Amino acid sequence: MRYPFLSLCRPMLRSGSFIALSLLAPAAQAVQIMGNSAPYLSVGAGVFNLVGAVNAYGYNHTPAEINVEYQTGDKLYGIGFAWGLLANSDGGVDGYGGLYSNIALTPHWILTPLAALSGYRQGSSKDLGSTFLFRLELGLAYQLDNGSRVGLKIAHLSNGDLYARNPGENEVLLTYAFPLD
Repeated sequence: MRYPFLSLCRPMLRSGSFIALSLLAPAAQAVQIMGNSAPYLSVGAGVFNLVGAVNAYGYNHTPAEINVEYQTGDKLYGIGFAWGLLANSDGGVDGYGGLYSNIALTPHWILTPLAALSGYRQGSSKDLGSTFLFRLELGLAYQLDNGSRVGLKIAHLSNGDLYARNPGENEVLLTYAFPLD
């Protein structure tokens, strides 16, 4: 046995996990995947290439970024389609389309994961190793009484190691989304 300490702790971890799940279960009942709603248009501003800024060619820059995203209101089992476009101040442009879901943590706090395929034009921006990329996003927004949302979104863009070079990049954006109804 390589880690004898873990074998001694395993029963405590199991009972601790059970206790934690028991305490969190009532809170988890409030969390729900949202169904059909009005479509949303989201605009965001932030930074491109925030973490892991240096690549093999010496690109050490975090340009400003703007992002526009449309989310359909119709969903199947809580999953809808989203299309977006981002542009950064170094001339990099990325268009993407994928699947998203809105998860209501409370009546006002909405968590939105998104997974998408994208096409990237580098311009003078960071070389991400290919034109074909994958985009993962996680947004957290506060929904106002009028239905609009103010939030923060983090995203990762990379080629998923399909090519020899996969430097990837990470973004942080402040967002404002409003229903189109």
